[in-house]
Amino acid sequence: VVNSDAGAPTVTTPTEASTVTVTKDDMESKVLIRWNRADYGVSTVLNYIVQIDKAGNNFAAPVVLGNTPTDSLSITKAGLNNAVMNTLGLPENAESEVEIRIQTAFNKDTVTSKALKFKVMTYKDATPERLKLSVPGAYQGWAPPAAPVIYQIDGAKYEGYVYMATAGEFKFTSSPDWDHINYGSVSPGTLTTDGTKGGIVVGDPGYYKFNVDVNELTYSYTLVQSFGLIGTATTGQWDSSTPMTYNEGTGLWTVTTDLAAGALKFRANNGWDLNYGPAVTADLIGRLVQTNDAINITEAGNYTVTLDMRQTTPDSYTYKVVKN
Repeated sequence: VVNSDAGAPTVTTPTEASTVTVTKDDMESKVLIRWNRADYGVSTVLNYIVQIDKAGNNFAAPVVLGNTPTDSLSITKAGLNNAVMNTLGLPENAESEVEIRIQTAFNKDTVTSKALKFKVMTYKDATPERLKLSVPGAYQGWAPPAAPVIYQIDGAKYEGYVYMATAGEFKFTSSPDWDHINYGSVSPGTLTTDGTKGGIVVGDPGYYKFNVDVNELTYSYTLVQSFGLIGTATTGQWDSSTPMTYNEGTGLWTVTTDLAAGALKFRANNGWDLNYGPAVTADLIGRLVQTNDAINITEAGNYTVTLDMRQTTPDSYTYKVVKN
């Protein structure tokens, strides 16, 4: 006879208020979740679903850790860490309280265990600080602590964009001061670590892209007079860029314009020597890379497009395409 008032599962492991600590060295260790089976009064195979959510969230957005016909589930600490930190959005390298519960059903009758609270100490490797070069010069009062920076892109190579409101001389420094290496120039394209030498000179104010190799002691720069949109999503197709506007205060390039369904890229100076596309073609907000690929605009409309070359995030150069 089927018990119409089935006893719900009861979580027995982990214990209430216990803590699971995740470390770099035990990611593959297993966390055991165990429960007493539901009792329907008949012999039947049930499927048990293990859910986790933030404590106090009343399982409004639970994450399923797994399902099994047995009375236990093992999950790696890496899997639990990912669920807590990346799916539930709880803080990294911090202790957070979560709840788990077990659900099962027989015919159309679903029973759910009482939620059990425990804590998870999450782990994430510290993001190493990106190496950078400061760019002090006449355009900003020769003040390294307040100077813009360009970032390491590969080994000894650095790259970045700097707006210089006035023409004149500047240098690269390995720290935001004059107490470490400061790079001047001995000839066009060639650097020196002799701090007594003069700096590099730009003849025009404007927005510059810099490339530096501190091993080879070389540098180059490009004056970017414009960034624009190009592609079949734009009125100029692949022939003429839709110009963007640079904001000196925010350091962003923006334009509000109508776009058709189609391909969208960014290029400088209305040419192809310097152009960017998306790391992921389907992303309307994402990371820029130098690629032949283009952003896929799927719906025609009026959009505000933003280009951020400040490298203020680990993703480096980024873009946003937002439908108005």
